[in-house]
Amino acid sequence: MTLTAMIVSMISIVGCLVLASRNPQIRGLGGGQALRLAAIWAAVIISLVLVIQWSGLRITS
Repeated sequence: MTLTAMIVSMISIVGCLVLASRNPQIRGLGGGQALRLAAIWAAVIISLVLVIQWSGLRITS
């Protein structure tokens, strides 16, 4: 991935997390559980990016 694509991806992920945090169900979880869910999603996203980079897959249009 190029640096620009990674920056755009991180900005969009942060935007999604901000929008999701407005949900009353997420607010009702409490700080610890919400942080745990955010950590799980971060681990999933980072691992997928690493697998794509290590495998050498090229996604082009």
